[in-house]
Amino acid sequence: MQFFGNKKAFDFLQKVIEKNSIAGAYLFCGPENVGKFLLAKAFARSLILGENLSLTRDLKNALLGDLIVLSPEIEEKKGIIKEKEISAEMVRRSCRELAFFPINGKRKVLIVDNAHKMNLTAQNAFLKNLEEPNSTSVIILITHEDSKILPTIKSRCQKINFTLVENVQLGSEGEGQDFLMGRPGLSEQNLTVDAYNKACGALKEIFQMDLNQRISHAQEMSKNIPQALFFLNVWIWQLRKEAIKNEGQQLISHYSKIFAIDRVIHTLKNSNVNARLVLENLLIDF
Repeated sequence: MQFFGNKKAFDFLQKVIEKNSIAGAYLFCGPENVGKFLLAKAFARSLILGENLSLTRDLKNALLGDLIVLSPEIEEKKGIIKEKEISAEMVRRSCRELAFFPINGKRKVLIVDNAHKMNLTAQNAFLKNLEEPNSTSVIILITHEDSKILPTIKSRCQKINFTLVENVQLGSEGEGQDFLMGRPGLSEQNLTVDAYNKACGALKEIFQMDLNQRISHAQEMSKNIPQALFFLNVWIWQLRKEAIKNEGQQLISHYSKIFAIDRVIHTLKNSNVNARLVLENLLIDF
């Protein structure tokens, strides 16, 4: 398996392993789907087995018993799919497991994916574990919204920054590389070129829809929030590409839509508002 882009992050962690200068906690920050979780698992394997950083070896069996992964649960309620918060009890349960000595390896590692989904109570519970670290444990927090992480948690972590990956680094041409939008991790989530094309097609169709059709489309999108967020990110990607090629009023119009979509993405991720109404307002004003 190849790790695309973010060479600085990879090289830094490799040196950490080589020099045995391992911190008690790390914070992996950057856009979604750029390889943060993949690299975190590879880093965890190296810490547990005491080997060099590598993505070419089997991760699952080597980490059995000594790797704990905490991530938000997905719930479907009234036909709407959303990510739940990470609760304090989930944090306490994971930290209790982390406190035991390693079973098979040299260390135990806790990876918290989408760490910003920990609510305030959960973060405070987590902070206690950072204040009294175990010498045989390492914590890796992964987030694309580090502003939601308590400053007291961030100050106790070694921060590793990630960025979007240039398409030229993805090793493919044309449509196949474009649909990743600088996020190679999308290919690991069964998000194919067809899914990307479907999102692009929906963007074109919206401009042809009347008011009732837009409202109906918004209602359908609101039933699956993760998919809606993927569509919205594709739309931003497409509008930015078109804006680069155009000037004048059309340029202003494109960036106005980009800002509006970006606000909706932020709202859907950070509040419990009625998703249907938020999406309706977006599409009506398109």
